[in-house]
Amino acid sequence: MRGLYRPAGGESELRARLQEICEKVSAAVNRGVRYIVLSDRDSSAAWAPIPSLLLTSAVHHHLLKSSNRTRVSLIIESGDAREVHHIALLIGYGASAINPYLALESVEQMAENGELPGVDGSQASANLIKALGKGVLKIMSKMGISTVSSYCGAQTFEAVGLSQRVVDQYFTGTATKLSGIELDVVAAEAAA
Repeated sequence: MRGLYRPAGGESELRARLQEICEKVSAAVNRGVRYIVLSDRDSSAAWAPIPSLLLTSAVHHHLLKSSNRTRVSLIIESGDAREVHHIALLIGYGASAINPYLALESVEQMAENGELPGVDGSQASANLIKALGKGVLKIMSKMGISTVSSYCGAQTFEAVGLSQRVVDQYFTGTATKLSGIELDVVAAEAAA
């Protein structure tokens, strides 16, 4: 399922597209689909990527509200997941698997350009995957969580810089002490 929206429509288009994706995911789950791929590939000037954390959390909470969450795995194909914390957040908000395609393509290109001496493209990708995996395990162990299934969807984070309204709608149950931006700013940044 494409995690893209038309940026010309601003916040209202982003909200409508998130709702449309959630409804399509529910319909697919009701048809018996067990794996949903949410992807931000193929973005363009006409179709901007929805931030992967916002998309993942919106779908995760929609499925929780409809009592369908345990019936499906969410696989995230993300261009904005580049570091360990991004991966940890996506898993913490419901991702079962993540393909950080842009980060993988970047390290492959760096290896091919000679920026990573003695490493070829496939080894660079393998190194990134290993580093991201070890990083997530380290985060989990510091929190006292021993299995990925216990961490997946656990929302063991605090939201900083998002308004209470955005947190309540798309990150339900997440603690937030500091308010911040509304969805219109998120839409504007994604469009940029």
